[in-house]
Amino acid sequence: MILPSGVSSLDRILNGGLSTGHLTHVFGSASAGKTTLALQFVAGACRLGIRVAYINSETTSPLERLSQITEKEFTELEDTVRILSPKTFEEQGAVINDLELYAREETQLIVVDTLTRLYRTVLEDKTANYAAHRELNMQAGILKGLARQKDMAVLVLNQVRGSLEETKGFVPVAHNILDYWADYAIRMTRGTRKGERHLERLLPEDGFSQTVFITERGFSLTEKPQE
Repeated sequence: MILPSGVSSLDRILNGGLSTGHLTHVFGSASAGKTTLALQFVAGACRLGIRVAYINSETTSPLERLSQITEKEFTELEDTVRILSPKTFEEQGAVINDLELYAREETQLIVVDTLTRLYRTVLEDKTANYAAHRELNMQAGILKGLARQKDMAVLVLNQVRGSLEETKGFVPVAHNILDYWADYAIRMTRGTRKGERHLERLLPEDGFSQTVFITERGFSLTEKPQE
């Protein structure tokens, strides 16, 4: 099954939308629009009556932005969207490990925003780093297993770190792990015009790209969308 966002450029870069059975990895710098991208698909799922489990490790809540995009109060969406908010990397692991229990029946979309924020808070020394790296790999593996075994679409958002070797100047955090588990990988970057965002598909590897604009109501195909 393919879950469309309703924004043609966004769906086109994913061959129609988020595919169940697949893990999609989206990464970019702060304010690149990753959360807006995720909520665009959440809004699409709500329109289709598909339930969503949204794991939010960020310090801000996605509720206000979701209401802007859907033009609905969360009280109208809470039967469809379940938001889980782990506060530590250990809690995140427990939530992901028990996600089948938290997810309601007919849940077909899982969003993790972002997978690596809490992971980075526990990096201290070689010993701690190894344990954290192993735990992150396990979490990604569980998410991929849910996608395959339960026919769910999994969307994982990721932070970036600087890299002198990369032409864009940054690489996704823990890229070796996410490269291994992801079926699709999308890089998001800011454009020069107001609200402009570039999406580039890296997996499957072909360099296909699209441009969208961030507005109050989500993504638009034009710089100044008509109301």
